[in-house]
Amino acid sequence: MRQIRLRILSGLLTGALLLTPAMAFTDTGGHWAEAAVNKWSQEYGVLQGYDDGSFRPDASITRGAFAGILDRFLQFQSAAPAGTFSDTGGNRWEDSILKLNAAGVYLGSEGKALPGDSITRQQAMTMVARAFQLGGSSDTLTYHDEAQVANYARPYIAELSARGWITDALDNSFRPTESLTRAELVNLLNNMIQVLIQTSGDYSSNVEGSLLINAAGGASLSNMTVSGDLLIAPGVTGAVTLDNVTIAGELRNLSSVTPQITNTPTEAPITPSAPVTPVPPAPPEEPGTPGSGDDFDWGIVVVPTPVDPNAPSAPEQPAGPGIQPGEVYTPGVTTGETFDYSDRKIPVYAGTERSRLQHGDFTWSADHPDRLVYNGSQFRTRFGIDVSAYQNRASENETIDWQAVRNDGVDFAFVRIGLRGYSSGKLAEDAFYRQNIEGAMNAGIETGVYFFAQAITVEEAIEEADFVIERLRGLNINGPVAYDWEMGNASYRVYGIDPAMATACAIAFCKRIQEAGYTPMIYQSTYVGYVKYDQGAIAPYLCWFPEYKSDQSEKLCPTYYYQPDYWQFSSKCSIAGIGGNVDANIQFIR
Repeated sequence: MRQIRLRILSGLLTGALLLTPAMAFTDTGGHWAEAAVNKWSQEYGVLQGYDDGSFRPDASITRGAFAGILDRFLQFQSAAPAGTFSDTGGNRWEDSILKLNAAGVYLGSEGKALPGDSITRQQAMTMVARAFQLGGSSDTLTYHDEAQVANYARPYIAELSARGWITDALDNSFRPTESLTRAELVNLLNNMIQVLIQTSGDYSSNVEGSLLINAAGGASLSNMTVSGDLLIAPGVTGAVTLDNVTIAGELRNLSSVTPQITNTPTEAPITPSAPVTPVPPAPPEEPGTPGSGDDFDWGIVVVPTPVDPNAPSAPEQPAGPGIQPGEVYTPGVTTGETFDYSDRKIPVYAGTERSRLQHGDFTWSADHPDRLVYNGSQFRTRFGIDVSAYQNRASENETIDWQAVRNDGVDFAFVRIGLRGYSSGKLAEDAFYRQNIEGAMNAGIETGVYFFAQAITVEEAIEEADFVIERLRGLNINGPVAYDWEMGNASYRVYGIDPAMATACAIAFCKRIQEAGYTPMIYQSTYVGYVKYDQGAIAPYLCWFPEYKSDQSEKLCPTYYYQPDYWQFSSKCSIAGIGGNVDANIQFIR
């Protein structure tokens, strides 16, 4: 029999946490994660550092490298097709990313994996929870900054917190949008797994904590106790036998192998964990949009469809084809010119306006370092924000001080009025939309609204518009009504929708809004604007474009081919009267 704790972990994080043999690192002494780093490097001889003898515990990790670590840890087998993402070809982490994508762990954003971007803490926790098939928890997060946690990550962070695995939230602050560091990753994995069996064989020796088997050939355990969980990784294809093994926690089988259990101790029978109830996958893992529409949105009120209990049930009718794109709009005319976008040739449409904004037109404000200022001469500009229930939850008494917002130089605001769930398709109102609209208007701020749309038919787009119109009755807003249709990844119900239908939905919404006396606007990311929308057909409507900048940005101007009317340039602006981060926008007035 092998003794489990005698160096059974060879090679755990090699290649991802890099280069030198295990030794005492020059920069981990006194670091808060020193014990975890030393355990995985010196005790097990598997954690590696850099050629200069450092470990760099506070350095960030890229999304690609993170995928490599999870893949090495769990040994995923199946991979998504090579063309799944437009930016992974030739990348050293492509194989791991495609494996995690096939497993529903790594979803990317708008067809891109963004492998070179630093992974944020909330993205990392989400991927870890998915990788270990943790279904998520509905528990309320108690971190001081919990209002900043994206909806897609909330149940996963709650689950990891409830299990006691997140131990680096100093001062009870989770810091969801900060980059995950190497030390934080080591600490998390150390909290989750105490022992790893990576080589097939026979093992007997008690384990204090949780044990993970990821040896492809399986393993045989006998006459031992595991005080935590016993996990079998997805990459295990050989036999796993448990003879007289006591498991105080759960037997979590992530593989396709059925473990053979014999001589189960009567005082602690082994019961495989119940099937995991999956949480709907995350929205796009990219900087914030005007407020995600996922079905765990804790700032919404789901509105059921009214049902007349006395109405006779109508006979079921076969579904018709519905309103077709050709009944909604006439396709735009292309000029024959094209421009390049992500290995695609994008056609230029007649009647559209090319962007006149340049890098030298913008500087960071001296008075407000997180705000861009337009210094060009072709437009007048105004500064504005967009808000949703997230900002209310982060503010004192869940109330935005709109007069303080106005005094801080905000000229206009877009208030989220509602959404359609990206998975369920249910319509819901933002719990604070009326309060925010009335507060902003009373403070003298020009006020518009946006609706997070997920229409897949023209009928649904009209339904969304009517939903908005009904809630605007009596509010007399004086700003645009924006159609915010987003397609982050394959979990979105709109994923794969035909561009003609996507365009028809946007135009049907805008026409309905315009008929009601409001000014329609279309929120369009680069991918949706270039690939899903007929720009010639939507040219009559205002354009709201998101592209976030920082002091590290190569260009301080929007890189969109078309001229936006509004540019959402940041998701991390500080505004007086509002708690937490706020999306910031510039309006360009001709």
